[in-house]
Formats: sequence, structure tokens, C-alpha cells
Amino acid sequence: MNMNIKLLSVTLLLATLAFSNCKKDDNTPPPEGGTALRILPGIGTTELKIGDPTQKAIDLYGTPLPQNGSANGTYYHFLIYVAAGVAIFCEPTNQSMFNAQLPIESLKFSGTYKGKTAEGIGIGSTKAEVKAAHGDPVSSSQNFGDVYSVGMSIFYNNDVVNSIEVE
Repeated sequence: MNMNIKLLSVTLLLATLAFSNCKKDDNTPPPEGGTALRILPGIGTTELKIGDPTQKAIDLYGTPLPQNGSANGTYYHFLIYVAAGVAIFCEPTNQSMFNAQLPIESLKFSGTYKGKTAEGIGIGSTKAEVKAAHGDPVSSSQNFGDVYSVGMSIFYNNDVVNSIEVE
């Protein structure tokens, strides 16, 4: 994903999260259990993988109000599940209407998400724990987080993980 598209996606996510506190999603509780919440860098989770149709996320988390943004005739559809701490980004398309068969391009975990990587890294882990588990990132910036070659970016607030993106 090029830098402009990723920046647009992050901006849209932040704007949606700001407004989503004013409205409720379907209140479907997050899936429970160890394997359902396992974060698999570069893959997704045990039950929801990059490339899966978005319908699989809807089956797992419930029906949200789909969101989108556009630039130059390309639409970026995404689903936000505030209660579960999950945002699902679809592959870009030229279709303005959401289609549940759009493939998942990336997943972002934050807030209430309880899942962790196999190394025990999750929301609330420290930067030192991430470094011990995954080493140094291949790149690091405030806008794009610490990017790891395994297909995962980690974002911090005061050296504590506040979101993890898998792509």
C-alpha cells in the first residue's frame, strides 16, 4: 500500500473512531477463546485472514455500518467494531457501494482487543517487550508506527502498545 493510501486509511480510521463513540455498533461481544484472538503477523488472526471476504468478518463480529473514503475514483471500505477493538480494511475498489465479498487487506487491533501474538505481544505490552519479542523494526515513524518485516506494524502511546496492524 503506498504512503498516501495508508495515510488516508489511518486518517479515516481516526475520524471514524472519533465519531463512533457517539453511536453504538451491534454490541456483539468480541469472540472469546485463545485461538480466535491469536494475532498472526502477516496473516490476520486464527479465524480471520487477510484475503478472506469481508463477509467472514461480519459473520464473526456482526453487522456494522460500513464506512468508506475515496480518492481519485478509488474507494477504501472499512468496518469498525469498537466493542471488539477491531477495524477491518478492504482492498481498494472502484465500487462506491460496500460489497461483503471484498477481500480483507488489513486488520487493526486496538482498545478492548484481548488477542496477542504467539510471543505474547498485545494491546498494553511495552515497547521493551515488543523489542525483546520481535527485535528492531525495519522502519519507525509516528504516522506509520514500528513496521516489522513479518507483516505487522505496532503503534505506541508513551511506549505502551495502543494498536497493532496486520497487513
